[in-house]
Amino acid sequence: MTSAELESPLMSDHFTNRKSKTQLKLELYVNLIKFYSKNDMPDFILSLNDLAGSSIGKGHKKDDNSSYLILYAYIKNSKNPNLKRKRITYDLEFSKFSTYEENLVHVSKWHSRLDRILKQRLFPDTDKFKPFLVFVNPNSGSGKAKNIYFERVCPILSEANMSDVLVFTQKQNFAREYVKEAKLDDFSAILVISGDGLMHEVINGLMERKDWQSAIKMPVGHIPGGSANALSCCVAYLSKETFKGLPIESFAAQSCFNLTKSLATPIDFVAYQLKNNRIIHSFLSFEWAIIADVDLESEKYRFMGGMRFALGAAKRILNLRVYRGRFSFLPADDCKNYVPKDSSIKINRQHSSIDLNDIQTITDNDTEVKQANFKYLAPIDQPVPNDWLTIEEDFVLFLVSYLPLISPDFLAAPEATFNDGHMHVIFIKQGITKAELLKLFTITENGGHLNSSVVEYVKVKAFRLEPLGLISNGQVQVSNKGVMMVDGESVPSDIIQAEI
Repeated sequence: MTSAELESPLMSDHFTNRKSKTQLKLELYVNLIKFYSKNDMPDFILSLNDLAGSSIGKGHKKDDNSSYLILYAYIKNSKNPNLKRKRITYDLEFSKFSTYEENLVHVSKWHSRLDRILKQRLFPDTDKFKPFLVFVNPNSGSGKAKNIYFERVCPILSEANMSDVLVFTQKQNFAREYVKEAKLDDFSAILVISGDGLMHEVINGLMERKDWQSAIKMPVGHIPGGSANALSCCVAYLSKETFKGLPIESFAAQSCFNLTKSLATPIDFVAYQLKNNRIIHSFLSFEWAIIADVDLESEKYRFMGGMRFALGAAKRILNLRVYRGRFSFLPADDCKNYVPKDSSIKINRQHSSIDLNDIQTITDNDTEVKQANFKYLAPIDQPVPNDWLTIEEDFVLFLVSYLPLISPDFLAAPEATFNDGHMHVIFIKQGITKAELLKLFTITENGGHLNSSVVEYVKVKAFRLEPLGLISNGQVQVSNKGVMMVDGESVPSDIIQAEI
């Protein structure tokens, strides 16, 4: 489209603001609507990035022949970006013609043109919009997901003239199995209203399909309805939308609006190989030691929402555990010369002759599991490649994140983006006091923990972790290797490896 075409309005008409009775001239462009009252300069410019959609209607009075165009906008506060978007409706009366039918026909043209522009911005490769497939976990977090769908999501989808097919999950892995068999061509995208666990199910369900290479291209969106809602927080953080301090209902409404406006963005997945050779896929994080302990142990406080993690962390710090482990990794290109802050941490370089071109197909319980064509990982029962580094230490904290936040108040990796191609590893070795650890947890909100001399940080392309056991009275208890979590979901506590 030429600049001249961009400067010429697609439609132009006179309306009356139903509330203020002000006469207005509206001009519709490909990216905005200009509002004029008396001057040649517009009084207001509404970006289509802030417009959910429109509807049309008739006046309530019997002799009212006007037709109405209603615009639904969610406006950012330009002076205070930390405030949530404000919902504003523009109720515009059109009465150019003598009959309601003629006015309706003309207003319908505005409605149709707006709808077409907005849908093409969201789905540029198709002229036919299909419904969203929406998964709701009614038991997620503090149990608000169901109400969030009906009270916050449905109204916005209606304003955006978008339809959906609703599915309530009935048990663990319900969505995973549903997605594996679903006819994805019937839908434009998948929306998940829950915590991060249900998103983990959906991602792995897509990856377990026979047509996974095409299925994984299906856009998937997250609307917060659980306890941590880390993915929604990351989307808001990277999109410069507010999320801190918002009630979950307001956060969900804002997330839903943004999902109706945003083009799909590629996101890094991490493939994990377990000891039994099973492959699982992850979009968020891997946890071991204190963070995993807190994640699992705070499950009984789910009714508290996000506060469950603060309570769990305080309890676990008071009864701090230390685990011995062997951490091997392939550093990112800009971390090849990685040197730990703590000079007592010894790094060993591996010496092996592993052929990474050996690809296997593994059978587990008569179910064929296709092992990924790994680029960096050696078979899990063999030594790591010789360009890897290894650290054997006693760990208090071990976290791998591939998005910036793991919770609303834990900015784990400020440098992380949706697809930077790295895993961001943070660990703390034994020696930190309980007071120091508690203080660190108070500065995670802005990433301040990374400035601490006791917090180690390195970007990696791949890693392997061998948990060796809990340290108790100076001895390693091999029977207790701690808790391991992928995207907040438990996995067997044993040797595990992964690559981006």
